[in-house]
Amino acid sequence: MGVLKKFEQRLEGLVNGTFAKVFKSEVQPVEIAGALQRECDNNATIWNRDRTVVPNDFIVELSTPDFERLSPYSGQLGDELAGMVRDYAKQQRYTFMGPIKVHLEKADDLDTGLYRVRSRTLASSSSHQGGPAPAGPAAPPAPTGRPGAPGGGYGYPPAAPAGAPPMP
Repeated sequence: MGVLKKFEQRLEGLVNGTFAKVFKSEVQPVEIAGALQRECDNNATIWNRDRTVVPNDFIVELSTPDFERLSPYSGQLGDELAGMVRDYAKQQRYTFMGPIKVHLEKADDLDTGLYRVRSRTLASSSSHQGGPAPAGPAAPPAPTGRPGAPGGGYGYPPAAPAGAPPMP
């Protein structure tokens, strides 16, 4: 990641984190949608000239109040956000190694209005794009959403099935 990109993310984290703490605004689904798009962009892996693979399994960590507010809609919201990620990926010509999943989780260390997105690339048992679908290691941990969240982001542990080769 370039120096300018890191600086931009740090500045965004400071601004968003400060506003969220001062104004105690609730997380809105549109903010999560934007964070998922950034997560795809930040963790895109170029496999070859015609194929760029992005994460397909996302966990959105929310503060307790935000989680309690959104959890009754978590199934429908997860489906909507997965569809949005699919549409965005199509526009960017990204591909996935398996089905797209978005889950909400409660994080006790986050204040109202703050959230984190964790992602990983999981291969499906049957190929999604034709040919073998090797599983990849986890994307590097990167805080997203309101990146100024305490504790930063957490990456998934590698989830490659036994015997699957790592991503190049």
